[in-house]
Parts: sequence; structure tokens; C-alpha cells
Amino acid sequence: MFSGYVMCKPMDSTTAQDVAEAYEERVFRSFGASSLLRHDQDPRFMSEVFTRFRELLGSRQRATLAYRPQANGQQERSVQTVIRSVRAYVAESDQSDWDEHAERLIFALNTSYDATRLDTPFYGDGIGHVGPEAVQCP
Repeated sequence: MFSGYVMCKPMDSTTAQDVAEAYEERVFRSFGASSLLRHDQDPRFMSEVFTRFRELLGSRQRATLAYRPQANGQQERSVQTVIRSVRAYVAESDQSDWDEHAERLIFALNTSYDATRLDTPFYGDGIGHVGPEAVQCP
């Protein structure tokens, strides 16, 4: 199920090694290994470095058709939403510190109501809301 939950990391470099490290930091540490990694045919994901990393995780891969972003439309839409959000923040004034606020921008996106899913991506992911029954006071 695609909840629409977005995870991003500002990066100076995006080599295959960098992408694998970002995945380990953002996804693996929070949720464990994905059973399937779906991606476009970007050379970083097809590289030997990323292939070995994926094999260490025990994850399969599925590459979408080249030059067909609609084959992974939900993810592509998420990327465009993140880009628009960052641009909107940067356009307000000389906000060269956008990377320092990236976590807040992503939190705002993940807690925004989605009319299609009738929920927020944060809640749809199962980690966002804790009901009062889960909170225990001494």
C-alpha cells in the first residue's frame, strides 16, 4: 500500500553509495528492510554498489520502464510536491538555509490531509497518531 508518506534527505552528493547510506539512515533504521525497492532505471539504483546493498537487505528490485514516469506515478507526484514545497519556501526571501528546514517541510506534507486517501500520509503509515488508550500516566 502506498500511503503517500514522504521521506527526504538533503544531500550534497548522490552517488550510489550516498543513496544506499541515505536509505539505511532514513528507511531501514525506522522501518527495517523493504521487501521490494521500486525505482526508475537511474544508474545509481542499477549499480553494483546498490545491487550489493539491496542483496544484503534481502530486498528485491523492480525497475519501471525507462522514460515512463507515469509507470511510478504516485512516487513521481510526491517528488514534484516536495520540489514545489521547497521552491515555495526558498522564494519567500533569500532562504539559502532550506536544507535546515527540510524536516519541517516534510512533516507538513506528511500531516496534510489527502482527499483521495481520506487521511494524512502520516496516519496512513501507521506511525503518526497515538490514541489516548496508548498513553499511560503514572
